[in-house]
Amino acid sequence: PALRLLGGLSRAVPLMFGGDGGDDLMGGESLEQMLMETAADDLMGGSGGASSAAGSSRGFDAGSLASMLQKQQHHAPSVHHLAQQSHQSHQLAAVARAEQQAQYEQQQQRRAQAQAQARAQQAQQAQQVQQVQQAQLQMRRQLQLQQQQQQSRHGAPSAYGGRPGSGGMPQQQQQQPKPQPTPQQLLAYAERVMGPGNLGLPPEKFAKNMEALRQMSLPQLYQHAKMLKDKLDQHKLMQRQQVLQQQQQQLMMQRQQAQQQVMQQHALQQQKAKQAAAEEEERKEDGIVQTTQAVNSDALEVETAEEEAAIASAPVFRAYRPLKVKYGLSHPEPIVESCSMASVEPPDVFYRPGLPSSLLSGRRGGGNDPLHPEWLPHDSCALSAAQLEALVYAGQRHSQQNPDDTRGGFFIGDGTGVGKGREIASIILDNVAQGRYRSIWVSLSTALYYDAKRDFRDLGRADINVYPLHKLPYGPLDPADYGDGVMFCTYQSLIAQNKHSERRIDQLVTWAAASGDPARFEGCICFDEAHRAKNLALDRGGKGTKTGEMVLGIQKQLPQARVLYVSATAAAEVKDLGYMSRLGLWGRGTPFPDFSTFAAKIERAGVGAMELLAMDMKARGMFVSRMLAFTGCSFEVRECTLDQQNERLYDEAVELWDDMLTALEKCVEMCGSDGAHPLRLYWGAHQSFFKQLLNSIKARNAIDETEEALRQGKCVVIGLLSTGEAKANEAAERENRAGRELDSEVSTPQEIARSLIEQHLPTTRAEGAPRDGGGLTNGFELLDQYSTVPEAVPEAVQIRDKLLRRLDAIDMPSNALDLVIGHFGET
Repeated sequence: PALRLLGGLSRAVPLMFGGDGGDDLMGGESLEQMLMETAADDLMGGSGGASSAAGSSRGFDAGSLASMLQKQQHHAPSVHHLAQQSHQSHQLAAVARAEQQAQYEQQQQRRAQAQAQARAQQAQQAQQVQQVQQAQLQMRRQLQLQQQQQQSRHGAPSAYGGRPGSGGMPQQQQQQPKPQPTPQQLLAYAERVMGPGNLGLPPEKFAKNMEALRQMSLPQLYQHAKMLKDKLDQHKLMQRQQVLQQQQQQLMMQRQQAQQQVMQQHALQQQKAKQAAAEEEERKEDGIVQTTQAVNSDALEVETAEEEAAIASAPVFRAYRPLKVKYGLSHPEPIVESCSMASVEPPDVFYRPGLPSSLLSGRRGGGNDPLHPEWLPHDSCALSAAQLEALVYAGQRHSQQNPDDTRGGFFIGDGTGVGKGREIASIILDNVAQGRYRSIWVSLSTALYYDAKRDFRDLGRADINVYPLHKLPYGPLDPADYGDGVMFCTYQSLIAQNKHSERRIDQLVTWAAASGDPARFEGCICFDEAHRAKNLALDRGGKGTKTGEMVLGIQKQLPQARVLYVSATAAAEVKDLGYMSRLGLWGRGTPFPDFSTFAAKIERAGVGAMELLAMDMKARGMFVSRMLAFTGCSFEVRECTLDQQNERLYDEAVELWDDMLTALEKCVEMCGSDGAHPLRLYWGAHQSFFKQLLNSIKARNAIDETEEALRQGKCVVIGLLSTGEAKANEAAERENRAGRELDSEVSTPQEIARSLIEQHLPTTRAEGAPRDGGGLTNGFELLDQYSTVPEAVPEAVQIRDKLLRRLDAIDMPSNALDLVIGHFGET
């Protein structure tokens, strides 16, 4: 133990005195070594004097040892503290060195990659330069070789210093002279050299040279053969030089193209990087956090032709059946849903409708139900499973509140044939069964009033009062005459008011709030064909329609009403959703403070966001959208061939409209009016005229097709582009003003042309326009400018009357509806 203690002391001494060891303190020897020697002397039985002498000889005694031990004990905490600090500093230094080493290795790696790329480019360039140099060197060698051969032929001294013609060899090594060629051989050689494939002389020059060579002697012929040989060598050399130059030019062009491709790739990568950065910034602004590393666009997988074909052949619709509602029987016709919507499950059902069990099960019933004695008989499957699903989710949604304390609304987006009218009637009757006896039904036309009464009758409640608002007087309604029931109105009635400024919408709100407080009304407001309210401008800088404003206004005045939006084409764009405030997609308590913010975000995301929005609405139980499958239907385009009569009619119409344009421009000039507005009206009427003309011509072909189908025992449904009702009413009013009756069918194309000629062809002098004399010349004309009676221009009036006579002379066809009714009306 003493040795271990002293050994520890010896290791602590350098820390206390700042040395590297105990050598400086003990005269060059370590303290541990000295103590080891002293302990060995004691163990061997040495005397105290010897030990003292040994200790004194080294400058060390027992007293100094005791004092050293005391110093060790006194300085022990300091020594331990210094040791900890030293250890920590060593650790920090090691970490710093490791970080520096890692940074240095990364820099070296990047530098090595850059150098490798630079070396590769330099090597490629050097290789190309070397190829060019080798080609040039080979060309120079060939030139030198050919020059040497020419010099040897002309008698230049050889390397051996011999005489010309001796070959430069010593006399004793001279070979035997070769035999001289014959004239025939020289002529054959000359013919081959000057012919095609070598010098290629023109035929005339070739024949002339050959004739001259035949006249020469043998020595002359031999000299000319040598000259032809030299020319042939020069010709081949020049060809070789041209080939090398072309190869060099191609090589330079390839190099330039490679450089351009590298620059284009670099620019494309920079553009993609900027685009990726912009998209990342846009995602950050939209609150979308990307948790994965950005993917290099060059490494994205490209869909193969097989994958694209598989996507193109993928089904768009999927057979539909209610997933979580178990009421009713299947729909009479197959129903489908888009695959994107079918991939989303609706929420779980907790709502129980209040309709009779016969309607919920699809049985024939009514009249004997003790729980619903007021219900009259109805047919089986009066409500299909799909229609009952809309009823259940509508009731479930209406039992919820939006974050802004308004009652939640429901959206039915079913297509034609699913039975939206039956769904509306069932939802209203469900509310009646639960004690909410007043509802409002807003539809497109007054003719649908009778369809609404039919739907209630088919469901067993023909006793429900349906009041047509358009036939009721303005002002407060007598509760005794107009009590509980359904108030049916059109969108036109919704914005109507009388000359006393009494509005229909106020009348509706007053009737609905029988208690006097509109905020307590909890009945239904059904907006059938709700797309009529889509043109609503909400903080978008545009001007909305009164219909949209009134639809939104009645929802605000009745905040607890159970609102139902019904339309197969509710919104083509997100801006058309502004009137659907009860869906709770924007406003207080939602991610979007107002509709403008909501619309801006969805529009920025594109069409895909609209699809995702529809899927989200279905998942939250506020939207259904189904349609008929049209199984077994086919589509065919028929071409309507024009006969000579129709062709002549069309040509006459074209000539008339050409003359109308010329007349319009001339009348505008004569009357001094602004021609921009009449020209706009002209082209609009021009398009409508020929559209209706072709529609009437095609109706005649449709009648022939219908006759053939009826002979085959088929049923026919005819759809028309336009009924022409508006123009027929204008013609009737014109005849009434003239004191006559309309005694013939109305031609819609003819009425369009007549309206343009009579109403928009200028025939009076414009205000402030100069007259034929060049302006105001006397006092009478000065007084005329204050007259309120417009001054007619006789020439313009004559042009108008002439155009009207020409229009009446053309046998225009009636509108399509009159043609169909006139043909089939009596059968």
